[in-house]
Amino acid sequence: MIHILKIAAVIIVVTYALRLVNAQSDWLVFAGLAIVGAAFYCLYIIVGQIVNQLKSKL
Repeated sequence: MIHILKIAAVIIVVTYALRLVNAQSDWLVFAGLAIVGAAFYCLYIIVGQIVNQLKSKL
């Protein structure tokens, strides 16, 4: 259940960061891209943990 909440949080963060990417200020654009990158990295780690848990149960 916690993994689903983390994935939902990543989706919310990416959605907010994409608004920053569409901003007029260069700093907001770079901040939005950094947030998107960090969110996808976090999602990658979460998916890895889920796969490891599934492997250990098999």
